[in-house]
Amino acid sequence: MHARFGAHNGKRLMPDLSSLQIAHPATLPWIGIGAVLGLLVLLLPWRHGKRTVAIAGMIRVIAVALLVFALAGFVEVQPQTSRFEPQGEWRLLLDDHAPAADASDFRETPLTFTNRVRDALAGEQPPQRAEVWGSHEQSTRARDAVIALGLPCTAHWPEVNVLPSPMILHIDAPTTLQPGEAGQVSVSAFLAGATLKLLLDGADLPHKSGHAEIRIDKPGVHLLEAVLHDAQGKELARSGSVTRVGKPPILLMLGLTAEHEKRAIELAPGWKTERGDLAGFNAGRFDDADNVVGVVLTSVDALYQLSLSNPSVIYGLSFWVARGGGLYVTGDGAKFVAPEYLASEAKMLLPVTLLKEGKPPQPEDPPVEEIKGKAEVAKASIIYVLDRSGSMNATVNRRADLTRWRVACKGVTEALKKIKEAKEQTNTRVGVLAFTLKQTWIDKPRVFIDFDVKNLAQRLAATEGDTDYDEMYYNTDVYAAMREALDVIKKEHSAVKVIVLMTDGADRPANAREGKLLANIAEEARRETVNIMTVGIGDAFVGGTPEVLAARKTIEDLATKQGFSFIPGEGEAAEKAHVIFVTAVETAFKAYDDQKKAEEEERKRKLDEQRAAELEPPKVDVLAGEFPLTLLPPGRQLFGSDALPRPAPRAAWYARSAAKPEAAVTLGLNAPGDPPALAFHAYGLGRVAFWSVGGEPESLGEITAWGDFPGVFAASLRWLLPREVPDVRLVGEATPEGIRLLDPLPGAKYSLRTAAGDMALDLADSLLTCAGGLPLGAAEVIERLDDEERRIGDVYVTRKGRGGGFTKAVDDNPQQAELASKLPETRLTRRDWPMGAVYLCALFLILMPLERVVRRRS
Repeated sequence: MHARFGAHNGKRLMPDLSSLQIAHPATLPWIGIGAVLGLLVLLLPWRHGKRTVAIAGMIRVIAVALLVFALAGFVEVQPQTSRFEPQGEWRLLLDDHAPAADASDFRETPLTFTNRVRDALAGEQPPQRAEVWGSHEQSTRARDAVIALGLPCTAHWPEVNVLPSPMILHIDAPTTLQPGEAGQVSVSAFLAGATLKLLLDGADLPHKSGHAEIRIDKPGVHLLEAVLHDAQGKELARSGSVTRVGKPPILLMLGLTAEHEKRAIELAPGWKTERGDLAGFNAGRFDDADNVVGVVLTSVDALYQLSLSNPSVIYGLSFWVARGGGLYVTGDGAKFVAPEYLASEAKMLLPVTLLKEGKPPQPEDPPVEEIKGKAEVAKASIIYVLDRSGSMNATVNRRADLTRWRVACKGVTEALKKIKEAKEQTNTRVGVLAFTLKQTWIDKPRVFIDFDVKNLAQRLAATEGDTDYDEMYYNTDVYAAMREALDVIKKEHSAVKVIVLMTDGADRPANAREGKLLANIAEEARRETVNIMTVGIGDAFVGGTPEVLAARKTIEDLATKQGFSFIPGEGEAAEKAHVIFVTAVETAFKAYDDQKKAEEEERKRKLDEQRAAELEPPKVDVLAGEFPLTLLPPGRQLFGSDALPRPAPRAAWYARSAAKPEAAVTLGLNAPGDPPALAFHAYGLGRVAFWSVGGEPESLGEITAWGDFPGVFAASLRWLLPREVPDVRLVGEATPEGIRLLDPLPGAKYSLRTAAGDMALDLADSLLTCAGGLPLGAAEVIERLDDEERRIGDVYVTRKGRGGGFTKAVDDNPQQAELASKLPETRLTRRDWPMGAVYLCALFLILMPLERVVRRRS
């Protein structure tokens, strides 16, 4: 839930008395004892009169009670309420046929709009629903992306009102498919007596009223065309769509025996399989872009062997899964596995906690060391925070061709080149934040490929600062920039986190007056294990004036370690300041290596202690018997409610385990403690499955005769494949007059690749055109930046039919329910209120002298 909490009552000296509670109720009986003692004092024969005894005794009783209350202490209990309150409707307008725009509508690219929706859903008041108005292709793709984020959305596109001749309105077909995957095709056309014919790669495709199903096994580019013929067979209109069929997913069988591999191939016949031996296996196999691994199939025994002999493969496997890979682990060999010897990443990967021999069947909570930690998507995350004030345009060492800002830009690009040279591109995330009084993300942390590096260099060079100043004529808010960078990097799932700051002056003095101290940022970074390196460039750091000392203090206060602050100042050292950015990359990689080395040494130390205490460490508990399978709610969703036959097949043995809190158990076992048979969980961006029964016939038991078991296994593998991400296509409508480009890249060049060769395109007002018009048929749009190029979309260039006009837009899906508000959730928070004890002690100190005064005056 996205929450907005009520304000705390702050530092008020007197809170609402109804919110106070006794911190230590166990001390309250002493109040009664004090009252009894006070009454006994009243009964004793005093030399004072009865009136004096009554007054003084009562003061003593009250003073003792106050003292006991003060010792009991007070806590203030405050309710905090979280709310989720969607309001209103957002509209994205993509063309001129949309309704008149008002202040709340958006005219922007679909990609920008989906990002805006994502940010709104993470805020306090997202919209209740959204609408997209545009062409059929644009609006439906944008709608699908918004719905994938969880917000109801409808698409609207213009409907032709007058059609004087047969016309193909639109083709709805999948743009990508896996080999053998079914895809639905829908063609809308105004026939006017014509006949519609569908062709797939030139061959007739049977259809019913323009609807058909395609299933293609051959990887590559495939062409779907719709053709209208008259009664004499003359072609009246032609349009098409391009579908790309990817390579079949590779099932990497890591560390399995020949028998296990044979059974896996029989259970998943549609997969391309590859064998991986444990001896000499290199984790770089996971990053092979030419032969992409879809799912790794291995056993818990193989993970155990790798933990002992080659833990670097476990680390590589962990990173690969966290970036979107799938892992299927069986319980084969579990009886030989000592859980203490498993690498920490292997334990984190599994959706279950393996239980050792001699432990109770179903513990209340798995051991803490088994479930702590989080998936690391990358080895390192580095954020470069760059001052973009006007003074950064000053020259360095009197060189007219070199400014402080260019030194910063060169530092970022050189750092990215260093990451590429180290072959750590897929394991390192880099972000760039420019700041003045406000913060501007050039790029939030992500993985950079070669194409992106050159694009980033151009965007950095084009980044301009602003001329806004505060009341003291400062326009560099270092604290706000570092606050923003620290908040973002704390959320990064990386082993090592580094922030590099470059500035040419001190922080604005107003921050210090408001209590926003840079030293506090550094202290928080240390607590969060974030390293901060600082660079001070320019003459503001040269000399001994108060301004210079303040600038130096800015650099020194933020550095989290000794030696992490650098002040090249002016001269040749400033020219080479970009080297510090590369040093940050090397520091991050070394920190990662040191961290993993320390973890491995600690693990070995514990193992040595284990060996010293007992010669044979406890292994995973494996139970034999007859254990019927049970279908649990997640399994009904994944496999179907009738997936399990009756009576249920029984397993002969299983590796005893406990599902982690976040795991989804699809199949269970009818055994003590209801152990999981098949459990899944998310790990970073990927997924992991654990099958506790194993794959050997003697362990499967009756499952070998279960006819639907291959289907369950295949469905599990498919679910482990990298999940689809909503993709708003860059390329829109394509006609001989031009191709609509939704998100053109400044400085890029475009061409159209056809069977006859490449054709240069001109970009004007988001339309790619060519003198003489574009050739009809299928083609690819190519985007180039310097010497790098990439395909950004497939198109089918077709002539536009002649329509007589447009009526109101067609609502594609008006039945979706609006995003509903949720009931407020209230929780109680407690904080000590020491002022109560102070007040009571003060009253105690006042009452005791009063009691003495009463007795003396008597």
